[in-house]
Amino acid sequence: MVPRNNFRGQRRLESHIDEAVRIASITQKGMITGRSSYVEMRALDRLTSHNIKTKVQSIKKSLKLNSKLEELMLKISQGMSESYTKILTPNGIVRRKELDRLLSIDADIVICLGMFNSGLNSLKLSDLTGTMEELIEERRKLVDSLKA
Repeated sequence: MVPRNNFRGQRRLESHIDEAVRIASITQKGMITGRSSYVEMRALDRLTSHNIKTKVQSIKKSLKLNSKLEELMLKISQGMSESYTKILTPNGIVRRKELDRLLSIDADIVICLGMFNSGLNSLKLSDLTGTMEELIEERRKLVDSLKA
């Protein structure tokens, strides 16, 4: 018999996976049709932000972070909110190039976050930190350009 706590955890995991599949489907539909809704993009924002913040929390727990890395992790967490909703024009048209670019940047951020846990030496860690800072800045500039 499966303990109750594991069952709840399994259901929560299945729920997150189901939501990820749903969001991927919505994103793919938006790329194909060129249209989406604010509600759908807000769900994409929520899922992306949750997943990246979860990775950041995991890194904070598993690594001893100096003040520069701690500041970087804070920037990552803060920079993830309300970006995909800005991809939409007021009439629901998806800005495809911007969506593709934002998805690419977020994928690069996730890959870099995964590399933090792989036991890098200090030289590679400084390179990775620089790359992360560039990605965060590039993401911020892209999102800021969408506000205008």
